[in-house]
Order: sequence, then structure tokens, then C-alpha cells
Amino acid sequence: QAQGSHLSASCVLHLQRTFGPNFAAMATSDIAMERVQALLKVDTGDGSLYSHVVKIARALSAEKPDDAVELIENLSHSLKQGTFRGTAAPDPDQDIIADSAAEEKRQKWCQEALTLVRQARDPLSAPKVLGAVQNYMEDAAMFEWAGVGFGKQENFYIAMSLRKLAADVEGLDKLRLWGKLLGTQGDYYVAEGTIVVPPPSGGGAAPKPVLPGSPEYDVESRGEGANTSAYWVSAGGSAPWIRLPAARATHIVAARKVKHLLTGDLGSPVLSTPWFPGKERHFLRAQIARINATCTLSVTGFYEADDAEDAKKNQIRIVEGALESFPGHDALATLEGWVHASPALLSTGKCSWPDLDSLEEGTLPEETILAINAQKEAEPEKAILEAIGADLEELRAEDGEGSPAWNVKVYGDKGEYTFPDSKKSYRITAVRSLVWPGATTVAQGTRFANLYVGYGTKCAQLVQPYKESGLPLTGASPFSSGNMQLPLAPEDVMDEPNDMEEQEEPQPALVDDASDGEDMEKEEE
Repeated sequence: QAQGSHLSASCVLHLQRTFGPNFAAMATSDIAMERVQALLKVDTGDGSLYSHVVKIARALSAEKPDDAVELIENLSHSLKQGTFRGTAAPDPDQDIIADSAAEEKRQKWCQEALTLVRQARDPLSAPKVLGAVQNYMEDAAMFEWAGVGFGKQENFYIAMSLRKLAADVEGLDKLRLWGKLLGTQGDYYVAEGTIVVPPPSGGGAAPKPVLPGSPEYDVESRGEGANTSAYWVSAGGSAPWIRLPAARATHIVAARKVKHLLTGDLGSPVLSTPWFPGKERHFLRAQIARINATCTLSVTGFYEADDAEDAKKNQIRIVEGALESFPGHDALATLEGWVHASPALLSTGKCSWPDLDSLEEGTLPEETILAINAQKEAEPEKAILEAIGADLEELRAEDGEGSPAWNVKVYGDKGEYTFPDSKKSYRITAVRSLVWPGATTVAQGTRFANLYVGYGTKCAQLVQPYKESGLPLTGASPFSSGNMQLPLAPEDVMDEPNDMEEQEEPQPALVDDASDGEDMEKEEE
């Protein structure tokens, strides 16, 4: 108590020096002294000011430093840390994780993203030769000028994902990004590739021709028609690529009759009227075949029909010296500068009619042969590399200019610069489809590329209706089945239905034979 009283007096003396003679007058009062002592002894959770000052005094008296005035602040700070009873502060060397679940997802995403950038390599194995993979980063710069793109970060992921797909697929010759199909619950990134199938060893007998009406006739062979290329879909980023099945003619014909938005689930059913015979993966593949046959373009003179003996039907190849003879910017701004680079689909869902001459006599009934020949005359096959200026010629207005199916526009710097060896322009020409909104082809310098970004449906609002019937474009009317519009509600009933007429007994003879001719009703008594 004596020590406590002595320390209290010291504190009072300090307060007198701080607050002046007014406090000295107040200190003479016992009530004021008790208030000061009570204030000093208030415990705030980690001790009182009185106990803290006592600890400082004891420490100084025990150590007796020469520079006590300079050490008093550090000594007070160390004593406070030693008596702290609250929650410890986080370690500054460790990262603060507010949401552990979100942090786990972020770490997983980073690991998956690294798989795209860092390819697995085996030092003992030979280097793997990849096919011709599209340089999407350069093509994406052209599409951005036309207003189509996914952002630079997403473009980089797409380019790395295409490179990984090319390394994983055996026998891949060419690979490019076909486009992006939008869905209600998820989207599909679509990659298009050409797979080289090695010829069978030992030669072997020639394959037998496929007979019309057989199950094999429904699917065109690999490398022909709608199955010229193979297709893979991915959800984007580091998601895996899933290969789609081959296109079937029955699926293509059925897809023309329905309107359906994709959901993002390959296994989901296609709920439509009329009924579609397949899942969403089959509907997706059929829509890709339809868009590909209409919207895959090339500059005029870049490709030519492949006339090699082992070449398949409608196969094309790059013309020798194609870059030197690349069309100029003025030619690319017209419809004559562009041609179709994919075979067109017939009403049967295939790109060609069966070759009846290769079949032996008597293989097919005479009625089937006559029916196929009649279809050939009514709907002849379209030649590959046909100019786009003839598309929907029947819908062109009499005094209209341009094309009812395509829109051509020039973007960027339209100036022409002279270099020592040639002239160069940085303008970009974009060709957009009005039938399939979202299909875009761009060209700059000696490069061109195709891309589709949309919902995979035809559009009737951008194309004029047929002149004679006034109906919209085939398969493009909303809520329709082909050109037959499906009403949203039954028509109003304007007139009362006619009364039904009474009819005679349909079997009067049987009724007479069953009775004895007497009156069946009893007389009332």
C-alpha cells in the first residue's frame, strides 16, 4: 500500500505538472484524489493504467538503464504485447483467405489453365508433329474490326486450347475455330478439323456402293458432303473437347422443320414439333452442317476442284500461286469476289445424288431408279465454288442492288500505302450472312477466315419473302415447321356448328330378326 500510495503521489505530481496549478487545487480534495485513483484502476480488458505504470516502474527499477527516458516507450509497448488477451493478428507473411471454397475453385482454374500453356513433354520421346492449326490470334484481330470477338484473354485461351486439341488427336491435318453457338444454359465453342485416314494395308477390294434406303446410306462417308470435316465442342477455357457424331441426312431434314434453341447440354432431348429423332448433340451437328453448307466462303480464285484420281467428290485444293493472285480490295468489296467453299445440301439432307451407274443391274427396283432420276432432274446438284451473287436470286427486288442473302462492308483504314516492292492497304472486308445471322467472313491483305457466333437459327426478318406466295424464307419463319406456320392458339369460332342430321338404323334387319313383331310396351291397367 505504501508503494501504491507513493506511485499514486508520483502520478498526481505528474498531473500537476501537466495541467498546471488548477489541478493542484483540485488534488487537495480527497474526493478528487479518489476519482483519479478510480480512473487509473479502470480495467479495460488488458489491465488498468495503474497496473501498467506499476509494471513499467518495476521493470525500470530492476534493470536500472541509463537512458530510461528513451526506453520507456519501447518498454511500454513490449509490456502491452505480453499482456494482450485478444485474438491474435494474422501473420503478415501469409495470405488472407476470406472464402476457402472460392479459393479452391480459383486454384483449380489456374491449374487447368496452366495445362493449356504448358504442354506435357517427354524428354525421351520424339517431338510430335502437329497439323496445320489456325493462328487464331491473328484472325481474331481481323474479326474485331468487324465487331466480332471474345476479348483478348479469351482469344488466347481459344488459341491454346486449339493447340492442345491438335496434340491430342491423332492424324489431324487441319484445325480451326468454327465458331460459337449460344444456348439458354450454356454455350458451345466449335472446332473444325480434317482427319487423314491412312489407306488400308495391302490394297484390298474396292468398297461396295451404298444402296439407297439402307442405314449406311443415311450417313455420308468421312471426307464427303456434310462429313467433309470432323467437329468438336467445348464449354470454353480449359474445358475438354468432345467430338460430335457424324451428320445424318435424316437429322438434317428433320432440323429444317423445327425451331429449337440449344441448352448447352449435349444429352438433353430436343423438345419440338415435329419430333426430332435424336438428342441435342445430333441437332447441333445437323445445324453445323446446314450453316457450313451456306456460309463457308472463300475468295474467288483461291481454291480449285481437286481432279486427282484418289480425290473425293467436291474436294478442293489451294491453287498454285494463290497468294500472288489474291483478289484486290476493290474486288473483295463486291459479291463477285467470293464463292462458296463447301458443298451445298440437297432436299434429302445430302450433298449429292446416288451414283446409279455404279450399281449392278437389278440391284434396285425400277420404280426406285425412276424416282431418283426424277429428283435429279427437279433438283440438280450445285457445283462447288459457286459464286455467292446467285444466292436467293428469286428474292431479289427488280430495282434492288446487292444481294438478298449477303451484306458486304469495309472497315478500318481505307488508304493505300506505297512500299518499294508493292502497294499495301490495311482495310478489312467483312461479308455477313442475312440468312444465318452471326456468320461472318473477313479478309485483310492475303488472309481470310470464317466464323459463326449465334444461336444457330435462320432469320426471316432480314430477307424478303417470296414474291408469288408472300411466305417467308423456307425454314426461317418463327414458330413454324418448314413453311407451314404453327398457330399459337386456335382460330376464333365465328359461326355456330350445323345441327347433325338424324340417320336411319344402320342394321335394321338384325333388329327385326331379334324381335317377334309384338309390341314390347305393356299397356297401362
